[in-house]
Amino acid sequence: MNKIKVNLKNCYGIRELVHEFDTSEGRAFLVYAPNGAMKTSFARVFDDVSINQMPKDAIFPQRVTTFSITDETDSPIAPEQILVVDPYVEDYTSQKTATLMVNKDLRRQYEDLVKLIDDKANKVLT
Repeated sequence: MNKIKVNLKNCYGIRELVHEFDTSEGRAFLVYAPNGAMKTSFARVFDDVSINQMPKDAIFPQRVTTFSITDETDSPIAPEQILVVDPYVEDYTSQKTATLMVNKDLRRQYEDLVKLIDDKANKVLT
């Protein structure tokens, strides 16, 4: 997959968004913008698609919602190819995070380090 094409209309307050992400040099994107720039709405659409749920417009439910998230051949992106990391969730977990680190030893080391950091942070706070 070399491109991800996003075409959203009336999705969680996003009136219209058409954009093509070039994935030829990487498969992950960081969306950074000021508060109120629709980052959460954008993530909610992808989250809905990842769990086979139809996105909607919660702000204006009477508006017709349309969306497509496709590759360069206009084939839909499979839900299992989408991972949305929820913000501000201290103990975030997802069944899809296992794909972030396939090597079991590295994954265990990572989880151990995260637990160690969390434990030390909790001690500092108390």
